[in-house]
Amino acid sequence: MQISRSVLKQLKKIAGEQNVLTDALSLSLYSYDCSLSRTKPDVVILVSEGKTLPVLIQFLVKHHIPFTPRAAATNHAGGCATLYGGAVLDLTRLNRILTINTQEKFAEVQPGVITADLQDQVSRLGLLYAPDPASARVCTLGGNAAQNASGARCMKYGGTADYILEADWISPTGETVHLTRGNPGPDWIGFLCGSEGTLGLFSQLRLKLIDEPKHIKTFLVTFSSLQEGIQTVTDLAAQGIIPRCVEAMDNYTTKTVEEFSHAGYPTDAQALLILELDGTPKQIETEAARLEEICRKNSCQTFTAARTEAERAKLWLGRRAAYAATTLTAPNVMVGDGTVPRSQLPLALQKVNEIISRYGLTAGLLFHAGDGNFHPHLVFDERNRLQASLAAKAAKEILQACVECGGTVSGEHGVGVEKRAAMAFEYDKHTLGFFSSLKNALDPQHLSNPGKIIPVDFAEKCRPDTPLSPAEEQLAQEIKKRFNQNISSWVTGAGSRRKHTTSSPLNTRGLNKIIEVDKNNYTVTAQAGVSTAELAQRLEKEGVFSSLAADKGTLGGAFACNICPEFSRQVTGLKALLPTGQLVCYGGKIMKNAAGYNLCRLFAGSAGELGLITELTFKIYATPQNRLARKQAAQNSVWPKAFTAVKQAADPAFLFGQVKERETHE
Repeated sequence: MQISRSVLKQLKKIAGEQNVLTDALSLSLYSYDCSLSRTKPDVVILVSEGKTLPVLIQFLVKHHIPFTPRAAATNHAGGCATLYGGAVLDLTRLNRILTINTQEKFAEVQPGVITADLQDQVSRLGLLYAPDPASARVCTLGGNAAQNASGARCMKYGGTADYILEADWISPTGETVHLTRGNPGPDWIGFLCGSEGTLGLFSQLRLKLIDEPKHIKTFLVTFSSLQEGIQTVTDLAAQGIIPRCVEAMDNYTTKTVEEFSHAGYPTDAQALLILELDGTPKQIETEAARLEEICRKNSCQTFTAARTEAERAKLWLGRRAAYAATTLTAPNVMVGDGTVPRSQLPLALQKVNEIISRYGLTAGLLFHAGDGNFHPHLVFDERNRLQASLAAKAAKEILQACVECGGTVSGEHGVGVEKRAAMAFEYDKHTLGFFSSLKNALDPQHLSNPGKIIPVDFAEKCRPDTPLSPAEEQLAQEIKKRFNQNISSWVTGAGSRRKHTTSSPLNTRGLNKIIEVDKNNYTVTAQAGVSTAELAQRLEKEGVFSSLAADKGTLGGAFACNICPEFSRQVTGLKALLPTGQLVCYGGKIMKNAAGYNLCRLFAGSAGELGLITELTFKIYATPQNRLARKQAAQNSVWPKAFTAVKQAADPAFLFGQVKERETHE
C-alpha cells in the first residue's frame, strides 16, 4: 500500500522523526523473520516510549494502515510477515525491567525485555522465571506472550500464559485496558496470550516469579534407537513422573550440535535424552532411581549424571544451540512444531520418519518430549525449487500426521501465515468460524497483524464437523430452537454456583459421563454435568488426583465459574455449544497448544455467557495437588468494555445470561 507524505509526516510527529524509517535498507531488514516468509512493510516505526503505542495505533487505524508488532523476530511461522504492507511496530526499545518484587514474587516488564535478561536478574535474587524457550537469549517477553512460548520446562512449570499475573493490553483499535486475573469473568489474559498480535498487543506485563529450586540434577541418557528413547518418555508419563525437563535428540541433531558447541554429547548414540529433576535431595534421589529404572528397561546404553553445575550448563548449551547449529548445515531450515498426546509419540515419530524418507529429505529430530512437542528440522536449499517444494509438502504432511494422532499443528511456535492452511486439518468450520468471529469482533478493520492464523476459505477445506453425543445433540436442538424464537437461556448444572430466575434453564445434568481416565497421558475427559463428588470418587478409585475439590456442584459449573483457577489452567480440551447451537471444539489430551485462540481460557470464568460447556479434558497427577478454591463464585460477570464485542460474537442475540449482567454490553 502507499502511505502518503502527509501521513508519514504526522507519524514522525507522534513517534519522533528519527524513529520512522522508510529507506530501502530498513524495509529490507524488516522483511523477514526466522521463517521462509519474505514481505516488505511500507514503514518501520521504532517505538521508544510505551505511551506512544496507543496513540500510534489509533492513528494507524484512523488511516486504515495495517500494523504488525515485532521485536526479536525469532518467529518460525511467518508471524512477523507484513502480508498487506503497512507499518511494523518495532518494540525492542521498550526493554526496561521496571520492578522486581522479591516479597510478593513478581516482576513488571516492558515487552521488549530479553527473556534471559529477566531470568538472569531474578536468579541472582534466588527466584526463577520458569518459561524457558530455547531462544531465551534473544527472544523477548512480549514475543513470548504473543506466542504463548514455553520451552523445555513446560512439562512441570507450564508456559508463558501461566505466569502473566496482570497486563496492560492495547486493543486493535488503540484502547488501553489493564487486565488482571483477579477479576471475575473470562481469563482474558490467557485468551489473548498466544494470539500472535492479531488481537492487539501487551504493552506491559506483571510476571509471576517462583523460588529457584535449590537442588537440580541433570542426566544424559543414550539409546541405540530414537524409538527406545521416545518409548522411555511415554513410559515416564504413564508412571506419572513429572521431571523438570525431558528433551530428546536423534543422531543427526546430536552430531550437528556437538560439532557446533562441543557440549560433550556422544556422537555414536542414535538418540539421547536430557532429563532434569529438581526438588529436595530426597525427592531427587527417589525420582532419579525411578528414571534410571525406566531408562534401563528401554535398553538405554548409558545413564550419566552431570557432576557439576558447569557440566550441567554445558549440556544445556548444546540443547539450546540446536537450531543455530542446524542452520550451518544447509541454506535453509524449516522447523516443525507439532504436538501430540505423549502416548502417541512413538506412532507420530514413525509417521514423521516415513514422510521424511518418502520425500528424500534430510532432517534432524528434536523433541520437548515431556510435552509431546517435537521440532523436525528440515534442511534444504530454497534456491532448488524442487527441494523447497518437497520440504513444504513434507512439513504439511507432518502437521497432518500430528493431528491424526490427536495432536495440534503448533505447540508453541504459533500459526502465523505459514501454518494457517494446516489449521483446517485440526478444526471444523464451526470452530474456525468462531475464531474468525472473535477476530472480527476485536479487530473489525483487520489491521492488527492481518492475514494470520485463520485459513482462507476454511469452510471448503476444513475437517468434517465434530459429531455430537446424544445428550449434546438434544441440547443443540433446544438451543437452536430458542435462538430462532429469541428465547433467553440460563445454563445450570446442579444449581449450586449461581442462582437463576428463568423458568426454562438449560440444564447440563444429562451430560453426566466420565468418558475416560487416561493414565497413559494423565488426563481425564468428562462431560460437564458430572458432579465433582462423583469425579473425586472415580479419581480416588483410579489412584490419581486433580486440583478440583469435591463439592455439591458439577465439573462444568466449577470451570465456568472459575471456582479453582489452578484447575482451570489445567484444562487442555473443551467442547461447547454456542448460543446459536453450533458446537466448537478446542484442544484435547495435548499438554500445550498454540494453534488458534485459546478457547479453554476464554470459557474459564465465562459463567454461561458465551455458551454451554459440554465436555472438558484436564490434567491429573500421580500425587495429591493443592486445592485452592475461591470462597464464592462471582454472581455477576462484569467484563471490560473493550470485550463486549466478544460476547456478541458468541451470542449475537444476547440470549445467554441475565439481563442485569449485560449492562456492560449495551
